[in-house]
Amino acid sequence: MTAEFPRCAVCRVPIGPGQNVIFRIDGRVQHTECPKVICPVCELPVLPAQPIRREGERLVHANCWMRVYRTSR
Repeated sequence: MTAEFPRCAVCRVPIGPGQNVIFRIDGRVQHTECPKVICPVCELPVLPAQPIRREGERLVHANCWMRVYRTSR
């Protein structure tokens, strides 16, 4: 059995062992400095306030995901 690491409360990227984190008052964890996340569809940064979808472990803008989903049907 393997332990599942939490996701950052800000950037939603999984937190791995050895990374610097902050434990928040609400019980969630966040990176001290979040890594840059790039949408694989439009190649623009995924910002913390933007709606997202997951494609496996990759984060995709919700609009980009919907566009790909509609064209695949």
